[in-house]
Amino acid sequence: MERLNRERANILYDIYGQMLTDHQRDVWRLYYLEDWSLMEIAEAKNVSRAAIHDLLDRSAKTLEQWERQLSLIDHMTRRQQQLKSLWKLIHSAPKGPWQVEAEKIIEELAGEEGLLDV
Repeated sequence: MERLNRERANILYDIYGQMLTDHQRDVWRLYYLEDWSLMEIAEAKNVSRAAIHDLLDRSAKTLEQWERQLSLIDHMTRRQQQLKSLWKLIHSAPKGPWQVEAEKIIEELAGEEGLLDV
């Protein structure tokens, strides 16, 4: 399996990482979050480089399988796009007292979605 890009790997890990074993999480963290090489991880864990490679591949397949079944990233992406669209609509509409309240609601929802820049 081709190695995941870091952005996708981090999103998958943020959403589904707790469902991995402690060992899988530790190796995933070292490789994707701390940027260790396969050889560095293998040496630290006293296993072969191939074992680390296989573990990362199996973990990635597991995370991707959960995403295919649950579609949480797709739902999150869609909600983020909807919030951005709402923000643009509010700022293109005639000004009114409703606008401040609508902005607060969108900012609150965006915070829950992890969006810093709506």
